[in-house]
Amino acid sequence: MLIDIEDIDTAFSAATRHPQGHLRIDVGGSTARDVLIPALPDFMRRYPDIRIDLGVSDRPVDLISGNVDCVIRGGALEDSSLIARHIGNAEMVTCATPAYLKQHGIPGYPEALRNGHKLVSYLSPVSGRAVPFRFNWDQETREISLQHHIGVNESNAHLAAAVAGMGIIQTFRYSVGALLEAGTLVEILQKWRPPQYPFYVVYPQNRHVTHRLRVFIAWLAEIFPQAVKG
Repeated sequence: MLIDIEDIDTAFSAATRHPQGHLRIDVGGSTARDVLIPALPDFMRRYPDIRIDLGVSDRPVDLISGNVDCVIRGGALEDSSLIARHIGNAEMVTCATPAYLKQHGIPGYPEALRNGHKLVSYLSPVSGRAVPFRFNWDQETREISLQHHIGVNESNAHLAAAVAGMGIIQTFRYSVGALLEAGTLVEILQKWRPPQYPFYVVYPQNRHVTHRLRVFIAWLAEIFPQAVKG
């Protein structure tokens, strides 16, 4: 049977233009809710033949043995067996409810958090320890480590604790933008804003990168930087 080279080239070109198949993605809770899911209709309009399974959790995923194509994560990445592509930096804010600030006062500088304020800390899903409050202070990044009033290891619940008036929180501006505009939360310590928080799409370096994953990564690189600015 003769094989027409032109037919092969046409089929390959069509597959390149129209990637298809199953894509399994893992992403943190607030990033899924506030960034990825609102943007996904655009991706699925562009690539209607790709099916997506979305795992939503702040807990780390084993990309080597797990049934996942890629994860979207932020912060320091230490596993050298993985490829990480930087896709954007999220702006961070420090805030609390008006009722909390009326009761406890508005801190004028970061060290004032030590004067009887209650912190709503995010607990690292990896270590279980509270992530310190960080501030860009005198041209350097300073950390304030205090015993927290409440610690939460999931990003949506972390924000909910602050909205409930349980204390001061540091979180992503993209998660609280609407709450700040509505006055539900109030930004404090604006002169000492936290450093930006880097985000990455991560996948195993020893695994074949499918075309559907390539187009997803390219799409993330296109839409993510603006989406996480807040």
